[in-house]
Amino acid sequence: MDDVARIRDRIDELDQEIVRLLKNRYENARLLGRIKQQRHLDYRDPEREKIILRKIERAATSLDLDPNLIRPIFDQIFALSVEAQRDHSEKSAKRLDQAKILVVGGTGGMGRFFARFASLQGARVKLAGREINKTRTAAKEMEVEPGTILDAASSDIVILAVPMEETVRVATETASLMTAGSLLADLSSVKTGISERIAEKIPKGLEYVSLHPLFGPNTDRLHGQTIVAVSYRSGQKWSKLARALQGGGSKLITMSAARHDKAMAYVQGLHHFALISLGLGLDGMGGEPRTQALRDTEGRIVSLLDSWDTIVGIQQLNPFLPPVRQKFVEVATNLAQIRSKQSSGVKKRLACNVQKWTRKL
Repeated sequence: MDDVARIRDRIDELDQEIVRLLKNRYENARLLGRIKQQRHLDYRDPEREKIILRKIERAATSLDLDPNLIRPIFDQIFALSVEAQRDHSEKSAKRLDQAKILVVGGTGGMGRFFARFASLQGARVKLAGREINKTRTAAKEMEVEPGTILDAASSDIVILAVPMEETVRVATETASLMTAGSLLADLSSVKTGISERIAEKIPKGLEYVSLHPLFGPNTDRLHGQTIVAVSYRSGQKWSKLARALQGGGSKLITMSAARHDKAMAYVQGLHHFALISLGLGLDGMGGEPRTQALRDTEGRIVSLLDSWDTIVGIQQLNPFLPPVRQKFVEVATNLAQIRSKQSSGVKKRLACNVQKWTRKL
């Protein structure tokens, strides 16, 4: 056997060993998932992943390997571990067993998330989207059925995952097809001017709850996530969906539309505005060096681009946001002019705010 064949055989053996190691890691992750479920812990620990990646990058560097080539491999390994941990819990409970659920706008990120969740909970899910081919492709990927808005007539629950500016129109059109006793739920990030209008326009015999998932479409789990519910007319169908969401590990918070939008003016609106401002302000920055903290912030700024239409919609439609935004601009302007002798006052004020946040956690 020549050297080339011998080296190739050795590489094949190493590949097989890598697969065995991945299988071993997968089984350990499944075991960890069962323990986490019992203790009500999140599947994913981003801080631990960062620590692991730093260790791996150091190890790669010490072995004269490019860390930038190694990191994407471990991103996939982490994804495999999350899938292994979800494997146990998501197959155990079927709280929506045989419920007929239509997801309108089901080809988008959030629509896909809820379609997948409902399917794993035992529901018979259909997707409806504007583009037939795209809808069929998405349905095939998630192993659910493609549908149309006309399927609302035979659905127990209809979930609207459409752009905010389209929500009232689509809700009104969809509700006209639904049967009494079924549930209509939208996922609008702003409630004022949207959910009240829907409640007024749709038939009184329908249940209607306006939901707001406080997480992005790239989230890979429901466990540990928060969903706000603005309930207008609730009944058996909403109770069933609520139990499924809570059973999946989410925290449901019920509040009025006004209270929701007042809170979101800070939680989302101001947060997004600050990140966008920072992102635009960094245009004069060169390359390296950068701190890990800045890299983390850059990652959050990049994630805004994945939900840009929603981000803009919140800035434009939340009626409580403009004064909050203006106050932020004034604070930033004053802060830029601060003198050293005033810094202790700023620190005291900041510490006071931190204490408020801590008490509310």
